Parts: sequence; C-alpha cells; structure tokens
Amino acid sequence: MSAENQSVIMEEKISTKEKLGFGLGDTASNLVWQVLMIFQLYFYTDIFGISPAVAGTMFLITKIWDSINDPIMGIIADRTNTKWGKFRPFLLWLALPFALAGVLTFTTPDFSMSGKIIYAYVTYTIMMMIYTAINIPYSSLMGVVSASPKQRASFSQYRFMLAFSGGLLVQALTLPLVNYIGGDNTDVFAADINNNQIVITENGIGSTKLILNADLGEEESLTKKSTIIVYRKELKNEIDTSTDILFLEEGFGTYKVNPFDYFDQDISSAKLSVQVVNEAKGFQGTMVVFGILAIIMFLITFYTTKERVAPPKEQKTNIKNDLKDLLNNRPWLLLLGVGIISLAYIAIRYGTVMYYFKYYIGDESLASAFLVSGTIVTIISISFTDKLLSKFGKKKVVIACQLIAGTFTAMFFFVDKSNITMIFALNIIVSLASGPPAPILFAMYTDCASYSEWKNNRRATGLIMSASTMAQKFGLTVGVAIAGWLLAAYGFKANTTQTEEAGYGILLMVSLIPAVGSFLVAGLMSFYKLDNKTMDKIEDELVARRELSNIK
Repeated sequence: MSAENQSVIMEEKISTKEKLGFGLGDTASNLVWQVLMIFQLYFYTDIFGISPAVAGTMFLITKIWDSINDPIMGIIADRTNTKWGKFRPFLLWLALPFALAGVLTFTTPDFSMSGKIIYAYVTYTIMMMIYTAINIPYSSLMGVVSASPKQRASFSQYRFMLAFSGGLLVQALTLPLVNYIGGDNTDVFAADINNNQIVITENGIGSTKLILNADLGEEESLTKKSTIIVYRKELKNEIDTSTDILFLEEGFGTYKVNPFDYFDQDISSAKLSVQVVNEAKGFQGTMVVFGILAIIMFLITFYTTKERVAPPKEQKTNIKNDLKDLLNNRPWLLLLGVGIISLAYIAIRYGTVMYYFKYYIGDESLASAFLVSGTIVTIISISFTDKLLSKFGKKKVVIACQLIAGTFTAMFFFVDKSNITMIFALNIIVSLASGPPAPILFAMYTDCASYSEWKNNRRATGLIMSASTMAQKFGLTVGVAIAGWLLAAYGFKANTTQTEEAGYGILLMVSLIPAVGSFLVAGLMSFYKLDNKTMDKIEDELVARRELSNIK
C-alpha cells in the first residue's frame, strides 16, 4: 500500500465509544436470537405442546420465504437514502416491532392443536422477517463505518464481544426469569402440601412445572433437581415413580402426589413446600424483559454510529447487475456456505442442551451454568482476536479454531454422563476455540463488499451483508429442523423418561454431529482467497479510485 493512501486510512480514528455503541446492536439482536437458538425447539415441544417432527418441518418450510426475503432486504437497504444514512434508520424504525415479534413467538395461545401449529408458523415467520429487516441493515452498517479493513475488524471484535454478552444474559437469566415471572401462578394449577401430600388443583388449560423443596433446617435445603411436570392433556392417568415426570389426563380436577417418591434421601423431618411455575407465562414475560432491553440498545446504536463509506458516485442503481455481481463473487459464495454450516451445527448443539441435561444427564438445573461458563470463556477468547489476526491472519485462525472445536466437541460422545467436571471442561475448551471465528467471519463479509467494488466498480454492501443474516437464519433453521427430526427419529417423547435409543440420539446431537460440521467448515475455509496481502492491495486501489472520483 502506498504511503499516501495508507495515511488516508490511518487518519481515520474512531472512538471506542462508537465501537461499543455499535456492538450493543448485536447484544440487542442476541437477546432474541439466542433464545430462538437455545430454547425455541424446547419451548415448542415441552411447553407450547407440538411434536418435534412438526416443529422441525415448520422451521424448514418457513425458510422458503426467508431465502427470498434476505436478498430483498439487502436490495432495499442499499437503495434507502435518508438524512441518517442508508442503514442506521432501520434500527430506529424496527426496534419496537422486533421486540413485539419476540414476545408473540414465545406466547402460548389457548388454541386447538391445529390452531397452535398455524400460530407457530405465522409468528415464527414474522419474527424471522423482522429479524431480517433490522439485522441486515445492522450488519451492513459494519461495512460502511470505515474504509479500513483493520477498523472494520476492530468493529467486528467489539460487535461479537457484545453479541456473546447478549448470549450470556440469555443463558444466565432466561430460566431464572421464567421461574420468577411464572412462579406462584395459579392460573393453570394450584398446589400445596396437605398431610404430607402434594395436592394439585386444576384451574385452567396449559402446562405448569412444580418445584418441590425440602427444608432440612440447619442442613442445606434440597430442591428437587428433576422437577415434576404437570400437563393438562389427553394422556394416560398414570404415575411412574421411577421418574420425576407426572402425567395427568385432561380434566383431572384435584390430584394428590406423594412427595417422598421424589427424593433419594430421608425427608421425613423436613419442611416441605411446592412452587408452581407456569412456564408458558414465564417465557412470555421473559421475552417482554428482553424486548425492552433490545429496544434501548438498538436506539443507542442508532445514535452513536456513523456511516463513512458511500458507493461510487458514478454507480447507477441496477438490481440485475447487483445480483450478477453477487453470484460471481466467489469469496462471498464460500462464506455463505461456511455460515450456513456453522450456524447449523451450532443450532443442533445448543438447541439440544436443554434436552441433554433434562433427559440424558438428568439435571436440567445444570444447563444454565454449562451455557454461561462457555460463553464467558468465548467472550474472553474474542478479546484476543486482534492479536491472533496480526500474527496468523484470518484464514489460518478460523481453520485452526474449527479443528480444535470439532475435536473436543466429538469427545463429548465418549464421556460418562456422571462425569460432570469433564463435561464442563470440554465445553470450556470448545467455547475457547469458538470465539475468534465469529468476528473474523463477519469481517470477511465486509472484505467481500470491498472485493466486489474493486472487481466490478459497484458497491452493494446491503446485498453482500444479507449473506450474513441469510446464513444465520438458514443455518439456524436447518440445524433446528434437523434436531427436531432426529429427536422424532430416535423416539423422543416430551416430559417422560426417554428410551435408551432417544438418549443416544440426544448424545449424538451434542457431540459427533456438530463435530462433523466444524470439520466441514475448516475444509471449506482452506479455499478462501482474500488474505491480508490481497486485501491490502484491494483497499489501496479503492482509496486511489475514491480520491480520483472526488477530484473529478
């Protein structure tokens, strides 16, 4: 790069405040996105009440429209011109609809099964459309905050540190908020302890979780880790005392349960209490909390960021040429494939975590600690991205991280379910390796926008960046759909003791299956051509062109 052109880029100093403000936009997105990835399938099967096969098919069918919707939004964003810029206005306009869509998606209506399925299709489609409409402009904003690849990589690092912080909030707060907001609710069921029996009275339609506590006085109080789930459905009226799952048929009225069947030690001298948790209400209220936080953060991003890179002045609007340039952009096509596979295997693994701990390990209370500890390590590892890039370059870092993550993910398959320490240790190593690739891949998308402008003298940042959102959503959809189908294929049944075959399927989905996806990503990345040397040459020539255009 010439000294003259290098100085042009180096003069562009951008404050940490702006980078933090920009990153909060992805914190906002992840307050909903992480709930979708981790809890959506679990919500549909165990709370909303539809089968995993139906849920999996729904995820895939709704993707048909999404595959068209993403590039359309990119084209719209590229052609938007306001006093605030091309991409920032969408953060202002769509923050509230984004939050409302999240609440509706996690609302359980009092509908028939057919009505629930239709409701799920409609609300999930709306959620994905609004996610597209706000996230493509947000992702595109990263491509125009600076002409410098290093500055864009820095923005990406801040973005993903704060994105995973949003994920951390979701992982740490979702289940406690669900229990708190849905706690002590008698809309569906009421419960108390009478003559050493849990007396459950039916008050409405839906599902409720009962948490049984035994206070041993000076000793540590016990909370039953595997909770009793009470469903008002047309199920056989039977109690399997070898499990902690109680099924009650529709219209049971009042039912009595022996609490001593649910603890492994003597609780005859304990003070017993039972907490009623309406999980349907809890998830809906939790999404209200996350939605309000998301609105505030999107507005902060809107007010703190600037758009500094504009398309060439001589560029004429032409959708046909934009699409042609896009489909001939080989680095973009490769990243699209990498993004889809990455999100698919992540969605399978994370979407199965609740099932893994609830049904395979037998202690769902460990799920939050498992997710939170991994995310904390991921955030720490992201902070080292700049140093890794300076020493090794984007391509080598991504490949190495994917190989490490894949290897240690596969090892979950061989660890005994009782070895909780090893399970957590493996997850920390996988999370450590999973951090840097996230900001690097999104910085690579912005490199593809510069590559397209260099090659075709046309810049369609919104359309290029639509690949990031399209890959996210398509990967999430494919991953969750596959997870749903696999659960069905292995004979999973919600809220009951799983067969050995179902447990084996759940184990595969947190180990060998996502490991294969990680290895595929590493293989594909070996074909990526936009290394540091190439991008320096491209940005050098683009700076010269822009200077010449300004002179004219």
